Amino acid sequence: MEAVLKENIGFQRTKLGLIPCDWSLDDLGNIAEIKMGQSPSSSSYNSEGIGKYLIQGNADIKDRKSNPRNWTSEPTKTCEIGETLMTVRAPVGAVAKALHSACIGRGMCSIISTQINNEFLYQFLLSYENSWKRIEQGSTFTAINGNDIKKLKIPIPPIREQQKIAKILSIWDESIEETQNLIEQLQLRKKGLMQELLSGKKRLTGFSEKWNEIKLGDVTNRITKKNTELNDTVITISAQRGFIRQEDYFKKRVASETLSGYYLIEKGHFAYNKSYSNGYPMGAFKRLDRLDKAVVTTLYICFEAKENVDSDFLLNYFEGGMITKNLTRIAQEGGRAHGLLNIGINDFFSLKLTVPSLSEQKEISKVLNIADEEINSKLDYLEYLKEQKKGLMQQLLTGQKRVKI
Repeated sequence: MEAVLKENIGFQRTKLGLIPCDWSLDDLGNIAEIKMGQSPSSSSYNSEGIGKYLIQGNADIKDRKSNPRNWTSEPTKTCEIGETLMTVRAPVGAVAKALHSACIGRGMCSIISTQINNEFLYQFLLSYENSWKRIEQGSTFTAINGNDIKKLKIPIPPIREQQKIAKILSIWDESIEETQNLIEQLQLRKKGLMQELLSGKKRLTGFSEKWNEIKLGDVTNRITKKNTELNDTVITISAQRGFIRQEDYFKKRVASETLSGYYLIEKGHFAYNKSYSNGYPMGAFKRLDRLDKAVVTTLYICFEAKENVDSDFLLNYFEGGMITKNLTRIAQEGGRAHGLLNIGINDFFSLKLTVPSLSEQKEISKVLNIADEEINSKLDYLEYLKEQKKGLMQQLLTGQKRVKI
C-alpha cells in the first residue's frame, strides 16, 4: 500500500483544533449540495415500479452497500451513482456510496460537492460517523436535521492533496472489500461442507457405518447450576456474534441486580436461546469458548456434552441447522407473541439427532475446524486492515501526516 507520508510543517488553530496552515475550514453546506430524503406513499409500492427509493437508512446501506427498493411514484429527489449517502435517523451517521441511481428515502440524505473531491468528502464523513451523537436529537427516536449537516465543519486541503489522500484511503477500502468478499466465499464453502458432511451425503475416507438416531438427552446433560458464587460476567446470546457481554450487546446492563438466580455456565458448556431472529428462525445454539465462567438468564436452556459425543461435532450440527426441522415440530406458536419459542424442557432433550460413530464425528470436526481456522485468520486480518485504515484516517484527514504531492 502507498504509505507516502511526511511530517507536518506549520499549523493554525481552528474550531476543529489544529490543522495545517495551507488548509482551509468551511461548513459542509457551503461546499456541497445536501438532499434530504422523503417518504413515498406505501400505497404506491410496486416491485416492478418505475422509481427506486432508498428507504430508512441503515438497512439499505448495511456493509456500505445501497440497495434501492422499487416504487411507482415519480422520483423527486434523486442521487446518482457515487454520491455519498448518510443516515439522518437512528442509527445516525452511517455512510455509504450510492451504487444505483435512485430516489432518496426517508431517514437518508445524499451529499455531493462540485468544490472539493467527493472521494475525500466521503472519507471524511466516514471518519465522522460516530461523532454525530453529540448533536443528534430525540430521546426515543434520534435524528439529525439538514441544518445540523450543513453546519458540519470540513477541513479542506489543497485539491491535489485531497486527491492523494482519497486515493490512499481508497486503496485500503479495496483491500478491506476484497478481504470481506473472500471471507464470504470461505463461509459459503464451509456451509456447503457442513450440509454434506453433517447429513452423511458425503462420507470421509474410511467410514461406511450406518448413522444412528439418538435423542439430544442421550449425549448431553442439562445444566441448572445457580450463580451462588455471584459471578458478575453476564452474557447474552447474539445469533450472529455468539456469546457477548450484555453491556456490549445492549450498550447497558439489563440483568437483574441480584445475579444469584442466574445460571452459572463454564467454558465448553452450551446454551440455547429460544428467541428467533433473522437467519435463526428457531433460535440459536452457542458454546462458551472465550470465558472460563459466565452467567446467563434462566430463559436459556443450558447443557454440556457427554463423553459419548464430540463437542465440536455437536456445535457444528447445531450451527449447520441440522436440528431445525425437529425444533419446528415441537415449537408452540403461542410463544411467539413475546418473542420466545415455547419449547418444553422434556421435548427439547427428546429432540432426535442422526449421528455417526464418535470416531467419524471427530474426523468431521477436524475438517470443519480447519475451515474455521481459515475463516478466523481472514477475520483477524480484516480487523487489522480496519484498524490500520482508522489510524490513517485520523492522521491524513486532520493533517497530522502529510502526503507527498
